[in-house]
This record gives sequence, C-alpha cells and structure tokens, in this order.
Amino acid sequence: MLKQRVITAIVLLLILLASYWAGPVAFCAVMAIAFFLAQWEWLRLAGIQSWVAGVVAAILGLTVCSSVYVMYAEITGGQIETAFYNQVAGLFILYVGIVSLLWIGIAIRVFFSRFGGMKVAPVIVSVTAVFFAPAAWLSFVSMYSAFGISMILSLLMIVWIADIMAYFTGRAFGKHRLAPAISPNKSWEGVAGGMVSVIVLGLLAGWFLPQYHTVPGVLMNSFGALGWVLGGFILVSLSIVGDLFESALKRQVGVKDSSNLLPGHGGFYDRMDAMMPTLPAGLVMTVMVASGYLG
Repeated sequence: MLKQRVITAIVLLLILLASYWAGPVAFCAVMAIAFFLAQWEWLRLAGIQSWVAGVVAAILGLTVCSSVYVMYAEITGGQIETAFYNQVAGLFILYVGIVSLLWIGIAIRVFFSRFGGMKVAPVIVSVTAVFFAPAAWLSFVSMYSAFGISMILSLLMIVWIADIMAYFTGRAFGKHRLAPAISPNKSWEGVAGGMVSVIVLGLLAGWFLPQYHTVPGVLMNSFGALGWVLGGFILVSLSIVGDLFESALKRQVGVKDSSNLLPGHGGFYDRMDAMMPTLPAGLVMTVMVASGYLG
C-alpha cells in the first residue's frame, strides 16, 4: 500500500510539474480534469450510475472550461473592454460567494451531526457536486491568474499542513473525538495541532516572505496579523468540514474511497475534498480583498 501511494504521488507530481512548465492553459486544463473527475466521483456518491455521472461531469466541465478559455483568449487578445469576462465577472463573484456561504451552512450542519451522524439526501449530494466542484476549479484559476503559482501553493499548503499536523497531533495526544459518528479517528487535539501549525507558519510566511503573493501575506497586508489569524482559522475549519462532509457521504453509501482511480490514495475526491470549500473561501479572502471589495 505504501509503495502504491508513493508511486502514485510521484506520477501526479510529475504530471503537475510538466503541465505547469507547459504554460497556464495546460496547467489549468490538467487541474480541470482532476476537479471534474472528483465531481464524477461526488455524483456517484449520490447513487447516480457511473456513465450518467460521467456525462454530467463531462458536459459541465466542457461548458465551464470553454467559457474560461473564451475569456482568456479575449483578454490576452487585448479585447478587455468588450471581453466576455466583463459580462460575467459580477455573476462569478456572486456564485463563489454563495458557494462559500453554503459551505458555512454545511459546517454548521456537520457540527451538530457529530454524534448522531449526518444523512444527506441524494438530491442534495447531486446539487453540491454540480455547483461546488466547478466553483472550486474556477477559484483555482482566478487565484492563479491574479497572483500566480505562489498564491495557489500557499492555499494548498494550508490544507496539507493542517491535515498532516492534525494527523500526527491526533495520533500523539488525541483523546476527545471530533465527530465520532462521521469520522471516528479525528480528534479535537488534532484539530488544535493543525490549526496552530497553520496560523504560526502563516505568520512567519507573511513576515519573512513578503515578496511572494500568499494568502497570509494578502490578509496581513490588509488587516494585520489578526486578519490572518481569523482567516487561517476559517480556512482550516473549512478544510476539515470538506473532509468530514465527504466522510459522511461515503459512510451513508458504505464505501471507503470515492473511487479507485488513484492506487493507494482512493479517488480524486478523496484527495481534493478539503480543497472544495477552501478554494472559494480563499478567493473571497484574496482577490476580493486585493480588489477593494473587502478591506
């Protein structure tokens, strides 16, 4: 199992590096494939047949990607004044904002379902898959185009550090279960370890790496250290909610992994569940802050 995990991780890393070096269109296209494979798995957790879920994910993916490519072509061609982007920018911000608020609603539902379990109606699973996965990918593209790879990496590091440190802290000190009816292995001690690690490392990044665009840096520039502490708390909390939400979906259909597409890792949704809420929220906290919508 460990050998499979390592090999799969290396292959995925090489694909990502190659696509990044190939240019922004190739990089975002590879990420689009990953997000819409995750969406396919998400739809399957609603009880939808694989081929139907695949058709839905493919149609949505092609529609969203085509729209983004049209905007990219118009902007790079100098047609900014009449670009399709200008016609949908406001709707996009509204869309991402609504998705972020819905994730907060899911967080509240998860919190109050920690001990009794969480059942989600298949129609709700389907709707969240249809709207949430594209929102996450579009947020990824927007942050990447606005700030570059350092911003995306900083957000992914928040998710990864929180997960890794929560795991080790929970293994060492975990006694109080976070959500025993949803994910029995998670503990409040693990949450605290992940939260503190992310906030401290974010403060260090904001202070000592101001030349790079990062989520902590943007929030600290606009609101000071307290702004990052609050932002870090929200992002780590949402990453945990994304993980717990998928755990609840898998538990109610009786599966361990969302698929077997990634040997040793399960499925794409298994690897990207925490990104689904953090990317839209991260966009709200960075692009909107830098654009003057907030701050």
